[in-house]
Amino acid sequence: MRPARVTLADLARALDLSTCTVSKVLNRSFDGFSYSTETISRVEAMASKMGYTANAQARSLRTRRTQLVGFLLPTAEITLFGALTDRLEQELRAHGYQLLIVHSRNDPKAEPELIASLIAHGADGLIWIPSREKKVDPAALRPGFPAVVLDRPGCASALPFVATENREAARALAERAHALGHRRVALLNAPAGDLSLRERYEGFREVFGRGIRKVEVANEAEAARAAVAGLLREPGRPTLLAALSEPLAIGAVAGVRDLGLAFGEALSFVAFDDFPLAAWWTPRLTVVRQDVDRLAAETVRLLLARLKDPAAPVESVRVPAVLEWRESVVAV
Repeated sequence: MRPARVTLADLARALDLSTCTVSKVLNRSFDGFSYSTETISRVEAMASKMGYTANAQARSLRTRRTQLVGFLLPTAEITLFGALTDRLEQELRAHGYQLLIVHSRNDPKAEPELIASLIAHGADGLIWIPSREKKVDPAALRPGFPAVVLDRPGCASALPFVATENREAARALAERAHALGHRRVALLNAPAGDLSLRERYEGFREVFGRGIRKVEVANEAEAARAAVAGLLREPGRPTLLAALSEPLAIGAVAGVRDLGLAFGEALSFVAFDDFPLAAWWTPRLTVVRQDVDRLAAETVRLLLARLKDPAAPVESVRVPAVLEWRESVVAV
């Protein structure tokens, strides 16, 4: 015979606490209540000792919540998106939520169907990184459905969003390179990229003006590799090369290597969005990385506010980027 399932009432009797207190502690649904660290630890330890597992179906019927949050993003192949997924999952788990993950493959036509699927599977809310070159269509969501847009500034006006302060970060990087004597700059950019890339370009342009050569290629490593091979064979080549996304940066590294050149000697190099290769390449690559921890924390904060009150005012948050200055940029 199956052993009897341990209930909240069983835990409450063993702890000499109310069922309400035990439920709120285990579900992290304090709703204005506060409990001591000692009480929380006691409840969690007893639940583990007695083998308690939450009855998700019963809780869902009682609260009309599944404690599931949908996460719609373009791909898992970008380092930033993988890191965001990990941090969002940890942040949400601390509040009693689990993450449902789906990928749009950068296909805006697939997004409404994917969102509908997440809602049909009971998602209480949505975190959405839209496909590139796309404005968010609120019609894809049912009225009042809690949602936050992440990492796509300019995609949403009717929804809360969280994004990196790209322009300021690019300008700070450009000013430091300018102080080292760089005047001829080439930027690898996507031809119709998202607003993040355009903001990065604008930050450089404010410092270098006409000294910038913008090279537009598909936002793919192989396209950037071919573009760099052609660019660096031309006379009067740049002293500084900047790649405005991770795929473009990886392609640039390959293109420079193909020519037998080394960063920091024949050419200075900077990239946006950190990736594992950057810190291990020789010389190590200067990057502007997005603050994943703060992005995730702010996103979850805004989503929890919408879950509590879907009519809460729309809020937007810009998170400062972090400049990791390394040996791939030298004075000229």
